Amino acid sequence: MDLLDEKEVRKLQLVGGSTYVLSLPKKWVYDMHLKTGDPVSIVKNPNNSLSLLPPANVQSTSNRSTAIIGQKDSIESIQRKIIAMYLAGYHIIEIHTKGGRIQLNQKQAIRDLIRTNMIGTEIVESTPESITIQILTSPELSISDALKRMFLLTSTMHRQAIDALKEMDTELGEETIHLDDEVDRFSLYIMRNLTLAVEHERVLRDIGLQKPSDCISYRIVVKSVERIADHAVSIASRVKFLKSTLESSILQKITKLSEESLKVFEDSIEALNKRDYILADAVASDANRIAEKEKEFTDSLEESKKYSSVIKFVLEDIRRTAEYSSDIAEAVINETVQDVTSEK
Repeated sequence: MDLLDEKEVRKLQLVGGSTYVLSLPKKWVYDMHLKTGDPVSIVKNPNNSLSLLPPANVQSTSNRSTAIIGQKDSIESIQRKIIAMYLAGYHIIEIHTKGGRIQLNQKQAIRDLIRTNMIGTEIVESTPESITIQILTSPELSISDALKRMFLLTSTMHRQAIDALKEMDTELGEETIHLDDEVDRFSLYIMRNLTLAVEHERVLRDIGLQKPSDCISYRIVVKSVERIADHAVSIASRVKFLKSTLESSILQKITKLSEESLKVFEDSIEALNKRDYILADAVASDANRIAEKEKEFTDSLEESKKYSSVIKFVLEDIRRTAEYSSDIAEAVINETVQDVTSEK
């Protein structure tokens, strides 16, 4: 439906000399399941618009979603469907079969997905033909707190991956890879709440954001942090290809570049939290310098050098960490450019 179709123009009326009253269309009141005497909150938004919020106990009509799966549907397809419904903001997700029972491997995959990737989600009913999933949590964590946990986990993954590479520690490498599930859990949690925040002003306030456009920037940030975690996994996965330790001089260079890349990552998150345009601009410049150093390092490697391909892949992962940090910085720059410019 076009937004203009939902537009109603009503005139303010002055009552009693001190109170302004604005009437609401009857259809809107019915659609929102409101009744006489219900408290309705009025919020003044940063863009000088007003939002009317119904009571917290008024539930959305789009609270439940049902997916039909077939016995031959792949595990990956079923999981993608459930994740999509989770991200869409539904509180109850029902899975039914077209006919017959849900396969045991399908049920186990659904349970694994809920346990490892979906915060505050439980299976509340299970029959041979259906599974009912309920999302129990409201946005208890603010976006900044959830993102902080993502950042700390991702930084730990990167450091552990480099340590595993230096020490040829395959167990530490595997531990690092498993941490990616935790990052993904917070990523899905944040993305779900950003979707809800765009539609519901109350959720926007609850998760600590000021305006709907903030959700766009945070989507970029969350995906960038998730990609940085993926590159830490990539570094950790290289360890199993080593049969002997890398040269000391090579390891020193890798470690130094890694530390510089992590510093850029840390600064990008600090710039986001402080809404610091100047720091964000510096992050973008530092990321470019790391890319130049990575190229110089890569170009200097001899193809005949032992494990040259592993070293190049690791260097690329470190460079990409800095580049995704630059993406975070650019999101901050776009959000704060008005702080360093003037309007005429």
